[in-house]
This record gives sequence, structure tokens and C-alpha cells, in this order.
Amino acid sequence: MYRTLLTLMLLVATSLSYAQNNKNDNEIIVEGTSKTKIQPDIAIFTLSVEKTDSIEKKAIEKLNKEVDGIVKSLYKIGFTNTTVKISDYTVSSSRNEDNDKKRYDASNVLRLEFGLNTKLINKIYEEVQLAGHEDLSISFETKLSDSLEKLTRTKLVEQSIVNAKDNASNISKALNIKLLGIKQVSKNQEVFFEHSAYRVEDLKKASASQRNDRIMFPTAFDKFDVKEIEVEERITIVYRISN
Repeated sequence: MYRTLLTLMLLVATSLSYAQNNKNDNEIIVEGTSKTKIQPDIAIFTLSVEKTDSIEKKAIEKLNKEVDGIVKSLYKIGFTNTTVKISDYTVSSSRNEDNDKKRYDASNVLRLEFGLNTKLINKIYEEVQLAGHEDLSISFETKLSDSLEKLTRTKLVEQSIVNAKDNASNISKALNIKLLGIKQVSKNQEVFFEHSAYRVEDLKKASASQRNDRIMFPTAFDKFDVKEIEVEERITIVYRISN
């Protein structure tokens, strides 16, 4: 008799606990989103130079000479040693299978990061072309500065919260349920879309006649805006509800 009574009491306690947990687990999950496209304010140039020779010392000498010339060109238009950064420097060797001779490749990558300015970007391309640098590859991309990104995301989060609240209100009315309060809030941010706006590779030395006549290859930066960057924020809110 005692064992039967104890079993019944345990069953009742378990049922009450389950009902209580079930009550606390009544919830709906809503999501609010907000996105925008914004003009980037930072330009990034990557200038890569590679030189090759059968003698390692000569390959490095060629590379250093070319890089020095590029740096001088950049200094002429206003850059300094604090804005021109070395992001990579590599010397490697390989063996030619045809003649079994060794070849040395020396490369240097310079990086420029500055406030987006189309006139300055044009000057970079013009100066590089006029100087006739060889074995040079240039790539260009854009991004948002930390301050602009923070400001943008703050506004997007606020808009996402409003959107989530509106969604919760519409759902509660449609399902005839009551929102009791917020149980949990989480934020998921989207990474930037493709940053790259333009790319110029293997910018080779202009001919002597072109340089003498100052014939330039025009850029599109004075005609078009750079590609906008899309930023998105998502807010997920868990509401406690009752029927």
C-alpha cells in the first residue's frame, strides 16, 4: 500500500513539473531584418612586383630597384612611408626541367590604404603609367572605415528591432495569443558583399613614344562611382506567450 501511494505521488509530482516546464516553454521566435547599401569610404591598393633571374642576388637587386622606383612615384603624389606598407616579401627558387637550370623569383607586395578619393586614384594610375614600371600588377578594392561601419550597424540594429516587434505583434494578433515578455535576444550580422570594385592586372611598361607624347590609358574613376557595399543586420527575439 505504501509503495503504491509513493508511486502515485511521484507520478503526480512529475506531471506537475512537466506542466510547469511546458508552460514556461510557450514561446514564439520572431526575426527582424534591416539592410542598406552604402558608399565605401576607404580605398585599398595592392601593388605587386615580381622579378626573375638565374642568380638570386640579381633577382633581389632587380626587385629592390623596381620597388624603389614605385615608392618614389607614390611619394611624388603625396604618399609617405607611413601610408605605404609592405605586406609581403618573398624569394623562392625553382628548377627548369628543360635545361636543369635554377631560377630565382623575388616578389614584393606594397599596400596603400587611404580615404576614398577618385582624383587621387587617377593620379596613382597616371603616375605608374608615366614612370613605366615593369612587372607590376595592381589590384584595387574598397571597404567601410570602422567608424562608418559602426554607425551604419547601430542604425540597422535599431531598425531590425522595430521590424521584429512589428512581426511579433502581427503574429500574436493572427494567432490570438498574448505576448508576455521578451525571453531572449540575439544578433546576427552579415559580412560585407564583394569589396572589389575595379581590378587592373599586369600593367606593363608603356612604349617610349607613348611616354614622350604623354599618351595615357584613362581610368573610369572620374566617370563612375565605386560599387556600393551592402550591409545587413538580423535580430532574433524570443517572446514568452500565453493562449
